[in-house]
Amino acid sequence: MTTKRIFSVFIVLVMSSQFAFANYGFYRKVTNTCKYYRVTVDEKKMSLTKNKDGSYSFSIEMKSLRNNFEMVMLVGFIAVGQAMNHQEKFAKKKPGYTAIVPEDTDVTVIIPVSRQNTIITAKATAGQIRQLTDGKIDSAGFMRLIKNSIQTL
Repeated sequence: MTTKRIFSVFIVLVMSSQFAFANYGFYRKVTNTCKYYRVTVDEKKMSLTKNKDGSYSFSIEMKSLRNNFEMVMLVGFIAVGQAMNHQEKFAKKKPGYTAIVPEDTDVTVIIPVSRQNTIITAKATAGQIRQLTDGKIDSAGFMRLIKNSIQTL
């Protein structure tokens, strides 16, 4: 009886650990892509959450120089797109693995303008991010796609 119980607990742990490892892999890919573009990002400022319907949402907070917020925002979305592509390629190689693809991504950029920071947020869907990372639209076209979601706080 105890062997069955130990085995069942082990199976539950293995099945639930996929999200933890996928979470780590997603964060690492986002961080490495941002480093490639020389944008520093803290993994503690990222959040990958699973919604009630089974889909995922991702948010990231980044810091920018004064006149460079648009480039930092684009790098955030590109990094998420690269992480999504990485997850999908990994899922093709490993049977039974489910790729982590966030349906909604929020990028928040903090700009030090004066004593108070300016905060700009934008939201994009997975389809919009795929168009950007696949090269179907350029950065200006992507910014036009998400212009209605951009807010200054």
